[in-house]
Amino acid sequence: SLSELMNESERALSAYDSALRHNPYSQAALTQIANIYRAREEFEKAVEFFQRIVNIDPTNGEIWGAIGNCYLMLDELPKAYQAYQQAIFHLPNPREPKLWYGIGILYDRYGSYDHAEEAFNAVMNMDPGFDKATEIYFRLGIIHKCQGKFAQSLDCFNRILSDPPKPLTETDIWFQIGNVHELNSEYGLARDAYERVLRENPQHGKVLQQLGALYFRPNTSLSNVDAAVQLLMRAIEVDKDKAEAHTWYLLGRCYMVQRQYNKAYEAYQQAVYRDGNNANYWCSIGVLYYQINQFRDALDAYSRAIRINPYLSEVWFDLGALYEACNNQVSDAIDAYTRAADLDRSNTVVEQRLELLQRIQSSGQPNLSQANSPPPPPVDPPIGPTSTGQPNAPGGPAGESAVTGGAPGSLGAPPMAGAVGNASAPPPPPPEHGQHPGDQPHMQPSQQQQQQHQQQRGSVGSAPMGMHHPGHGGPMPLQQQQPPQQYAQQPKVAQHHHQQGP
Repeated sequence: SLSELMNESERALSAYDSALRHNPYSQAALTQIANIYRAREEFEKAVEFFQRIVNIDPTNGEIWGAIGNCYLMLDELPKAYQAYQQAIFHLPNPREPKLWYGIGILYDRYGSYDHAEEAFNAVMNMDPGFDKATEIYFRLGIIHKCQGKFAQSLDCFNRILSDPPKPLTETDIWFQIGNVHELNSEYGLARDAYERVLRENPQHGKVLQQLGALYFRPNTSLSNVDAAVQLLMRAIEVDKDKAEAHTWYLLGRCYMVQRQYNKAYEAYQQAVYRDGNNANYWCSIGVLYYQINQFRDALDAYSRAIRINPYLSEVWFDLGALYEACNNQVSDAIDAYTRAADLDRSNTVVEQRLELLQRIQSSGQPNLSQANSPPPPPVDPPIGPTSTGQPNAPGGPAGESAVTGGAPGSLGAPPMAGAVGNASAPPPPPPEHGQHPGDQPHMQPSQQQQQQHQQQRGSVGSAPMGMHHPGHGGPMPLQQQQPPQQYAQQPKVAQHHHQQGP
């Protein structure tokens, strides 16, 4: 103990080790050794000694809680969950703020926000002066933002604005405030908060990206594509090779509005080089190729998007327009529009187009041109506000983020004031990693649903007559056909083979 007080942990470990040689079952020595390793962030060794204690006394709830905290720091979430279960069952008084703080982080990490919110609120009710109160308010701010409780999120962030948890700064909190306003469609307030961050740090790449997205957003008082391009270029210049794929994608979308197709091509190429499995990116690449009449490459891009995500309504709509534009493939166009309508019942344009094509098909008209109704222009996927800053407050493991697909069941409600004593039965067994006992399942398509969707695609999945069937490499270059008059002066997109880019 004297060596510990003098910060001589090695001498202390040696002394406690000597004590264990005389008495291998000394819980006091085992506890002190485990705490030294935990303080040194050697969590695996700490768990080893804590485990020896519960092997001697399985009812030691305090040690089970410490084991849970160590597993949490080691990112072994199912083991942390199991240890916290044992702690709750064996503690004579489960009103322990540090225990529920750890449980709150566990749920936070799993993305089980309702349970995390309950645990963190319980900590603040048990101990309003809790030493990590500012961190809890930051986590609650992020959680409320993810839940769409924007007023509560702002209240949490404003509480810690003048005293943010380390290593965060005031500008980090302003960034979160701006993001909440953006998600709540308060674009002017979002801009003001982001610009406040930029005054403190003009080289903040993420803020430059967010501001660029704000100015790109159509039909708002802030819409200004030229300003968006400048901000996104600054973000790319700041981050250089580390620039995010989404920044390049936004820049490509801006260039498409300006009809600068070569620049849009280069920006999209950079986006898919960084993230080649984003269906939205490939859908927009298909729109680019369609606009300059490179229909075979458009088919390639749309097919890639569908392979990545067959539940994107815009790509099916665009595929229908492509089938209409090429060889009058009415049946294939109807199949594609039907899929688009199934995925987005609010799209009246596709419903109207379906009615027209079905009428043409039933009338036996040999050519769509006789209907005097050209194919609709393709559409890009919408760009909505982006929620930034997943629950990742200081104090957790490096790279901490919400774990997808693994929300556990409830460990039980935190104890109310005056609740003492353990439960009459142990908590339920821990979930397998990736299961959701007690929670509603995520609305993800099952394998059977995906097979059904593939069957429903029918002839849409096959290449139209005269078209190149897409392979697994980059889009095949195509000699550009005579463009419509409005594109006659536009340069042809560069023809190159790329494994990852358009």
